[in-house]
Amino acid sequence: HVTQPPGDILVFLTGQEEIEACVELLQERCRRLGSRLPELLVLPIYANLPSELQARIFQPTPPGARKVRWPFKGGAGLEEKGAGEVTMPPRCPQASANQRAGWVGDSEVTMPPRCPQASANQRAGRAGRVAPGKCFRLYTAWAFQHELEETPVPEIQRADLGSLVLLLKSLG
Repeated sequence: HVTQPPGDILVFLTGQEEIEACVELLQERCRRLGSRLPELLVLPIYANLPSELQARIFQPTPPGARKVRWPFKGGAGLEEKGAGEVTMPPRCPQASANQRAGWVGDSEVTMPPRCPQASANQRAGRAGRVAPGKCFRLYTAWAFQHELEETPVPEIQRADLGSLVLLLKSLG
């Protein structure tokens, strides 16, 4: 934040708990550094956040300040506007089904699923669309090349088709 040019910071995390922990850490660090740090607006956004707090992300950034934002589903155009930096871990939330465990939902585990290379490159492209930008990946180039899949597993291969089959059967 201190050494980089102007522009908002996008941080890709997998869920509300990670976002809240990151917000708390950033706010504490900003309090400790006080006036030595240019203004940093830490603006979380996730589904359970009250709408008046969600609305702050859409307000213009004051001159000389930067925002830290967390991209969200359905907000791609808003995420990219003014993004100067992108920070991302090697994980992505993905809907997946585990037939043995009987579990379906957004996976937020570290190993697998990992963010595919194609998704990582698409996310990295969000930095610098309006002005020059940077992407800070929280993993090595070797991990990118050797541990991440090239493309995502198609959702049809991750989805639980049980409820769909039952619906089709009930419809005859």
